[in-house]
Amino acid sequence: MTRRPDGVRIARLGSGLLTGATWLLALAVIFPFLWMLIQAVQPDSLRFNYPPIIDPSQFTTAGFEKAGRDGEILIWLRNSGVVALTSTAISLLLGAGAAYAIARFRSRAVTASTMLILSSQMVPPVVLMVPLFTIVNALGLFDTLVAVVLGNVAFTLPVVTWMLSASFRTVPAELEEAAMVDGCGWLGVLRRITLPVALPGVAAAAAFSFNWAWQEFLFARIVVSRSENWVGGIGLASFFGMFDTPWDVVMAATVIFTVPPVVFFLIAQRRFVDSVGGAVKG
Repeated sequence: MTRRPDGVRIARLGSGLLTGATWLLALAVIFPFLWMLIQAVQPDSLRFNYPPIIDPSQFTTAGFEKAGRDGEILIWLRNSGVVALTSTAISLLLGAGAAYAIARFRSRAVTASTMLILSSQMVPPVVLMVPLFTIVNALGLFDTLVAVVLGNVAFTLPVVTWMLSASFRTVPAELEEAAMVDGCGWLGVLRRITLPVALPGVAAAAAFSFNWAWQEFLFARIVVSRSENWVGGIGLASFFGMFDTPWDVVMAATVIFTVPPVVFFLIAQRRFVDSVGGAVKG
């Protein structure tokens, strides 16, 4: 019987340890969401016990039924979806052009704009609340979803531009030059060559922008007052009362509002895989 070389055993041991560490990390990330779901279906009699008691036989959907009873949560979901998708589309549209200029052109103006974009991220977002509110109020957009969209674009556009510019730099310039030889202009090169090749970076920027817009709370709370214009974060905060908080409703609503960004990320992740697989195949 031949003995396995020590190097093989060490490699397998390292692989096993790495796999175990990966599972522990995944469990640490998933546990808060799993606990949130358990608390959404847990009856009040078991919710605040210590040590915790989990009895699947007593799980109930009453929290979900209460959350969707008056229909407001559907309005908040719609508003959050409109704001997140619109903000993401605008950020990608504006950021792609700026990022391409930063990645491909070299001049003092481009360098200065790049430094300006990076330095803008050093300013805490809360500092921009008052100037943005003043602008929104002057434009007559107070208490509208348009104001929330403009605020989200202002926050996400610099990061999206920076992410896309880094992704565009990885695209070989030879591909673009070959397209230009065939008569394609700058916009055509960006649309037909650069964006498809850099699709993983575009998907990552889209996921970042969507997640930011979906969970943004402070600016939306400042510029929106009517409940029919509330987004998800404001709606969830409204469940917290001074003397009583329906935790089953809060947890159920939180679970519901967690689903759309997860679905969006899974779609974006699929684009990562498709793009990488297509690039390798090509």
